[in-house]
Amino acid sequence: MIFEGSSQKRKTAIAYYRHSAEDKQENSIKIQQGHVEEFAQKHKIEIIHQELDEGKSGLLAKRPGFERLFSDWIENPTAPFFNYILVYDVSRWGRFQNPDQSGYYEYLCTKHGKEVIYVSRGFTAPTNQLISSLETSIQRYMAAEYSRQLSDKVFHGCVKISQQGFSSGGAAPYGMTRLLLDVNKNPIRILKRGEFKQIANERVTFTPSNDSTTDTIKIIFDLYVNKKRSILQIVERINHTDICTAKGEKWNRSKVIKILKNEVYVGTRIYNKTWGRLKQKSYRNPRSLWVIKPNAFDAIINAKDFEVAKERLYWNISSNWRKGINNVRKIKNLTKKDVINWLLNKGLDEILCNKIFNELPIIYGVKNHSNDHGNLCFLITERQRRFKNVLAIGIDGDFSLMKQDCFLLDLKEFKDSNYIILQDNTPAFFDQKIDQENIEEVIKNFIQQYVNSERYMKTKYAFVLKVL
Repeated sequence: MIFEGSSQKRKTAIAYYRHSAEDKQENSIKIQQGHVEEFAQKHKIEIIHQELDEGKSGLLAKRPGFERLFSDWIENPTAPFFNYILVYDVSRWGRFQNPDQSGYYEYLCTKHGKEVIYVSRGFTAPTNQLISSLETSIQRYMAAEYSRQLSDKVFHGCVKISQQGFSSGGAAPYGMTRLLLDVNKNPIRILKRGEFKQIANERVTFTPSNDSTTDTIKIIFDLYVNKKRSILQIVERINHTDICTAKGEKWNRSKVIKILKNEVYVGTRIYNKTWGRLKQKSYRNPRSLWVIKPNAFDAIINAKDFEVAKERLYWNISSNWRKGINNVRKIKNLTKKDVINWLLNKGLDEILCNKIFNELPIIYGVKNHSNDHGNLCFLITERQRRFKNVLAIGIDGDFSLMKQDCFLLDLKEFKDSNYIILQDNTPAFFDQKIDQENIEEVIKNFIQQYVNSERYMKTKYAFVLKVL
């Protein structure tokens, strides 16, 4: 028939556009609209509705326009009929890190009788379906890879900025404010909330606010370090004033502890505490991955007070000292088992083995990490002073005895006190450290000192020295 073509029903479509801040100008909504409308006109397709997401990342499906596209049109049985969803290219549909997720949403469209058309590629010929599917899969991967590469570039840029001691984004901590610096790193002005630098070579750093919030930080540390007040006493004291937290809330125990643990108050810039890129689930990084820059800006609290607060805080939190006690108990049991098995193999009876072990000068300390070093505190009893040395075992999380640091400490080092502190970044730490293979000889020496300590023991347990 002559008029057969004109009697065919006109095809209709919904157009979807997306543009995010990281995308280039050529992907703007207006440019996408131009390409999509030109395609629709060429193929005699009527666009009956448009959905768009301006300034929305394509990493997730949770975008207002994208969600409306499915809820109001594709999956809505009462919506007007249409044939296609027109999208400029695969990256506008989304930069999903799992390419299968992109395919899943495309499948939902097909399931409801709608076909997703990427206008930059056009319609797929029936004889070219396999090649087209492969091309789409590659483009999905490339869209995801673009976001990964961009994320890596941003991350490494933030690392470099943080290594220099400057802020790479985010709000200033309570008691601090953001200070804008010029290209020569000279102060320009304080940045208000919502203000950002305008020139790429400018930098942002932190500085004390010098207001009531800064005074509150000083009060908290003074009460805790100098006045020896408890956390709950500090909370009660501050809540009797009109000073609130950064969110305008009342103070509580966790908020005060957070202040006492924050190294920013001694002028330390820390970055990469957590991993949370590409809209993925975030998790806390180990300290070894943190970017730490001491003395990056003016401090509110001096380093000595901060260290005292951190040490006291560690042992004031019940979960910490319970964990420390449990760790000591586990390592002590492992040590006892090893020593007693060794003595049993020498032919001594179990009762004597236990008696000897309980007399040995073996002490334990749990490592407390502070800034970029760890502290080990060892305590001795007066009874242990009859020996020349003590075997000190430093416990650092792992419950394998072979993985702990061991030290042979001279009793003279304790002088008039009953404790000694070793820092793992000092010469004393390495000078007094011993290898695991030397521990057997140390234990033999302890047993000899123990047997010789009293005359009757020397006679009664002379055979012990022979079997060793």
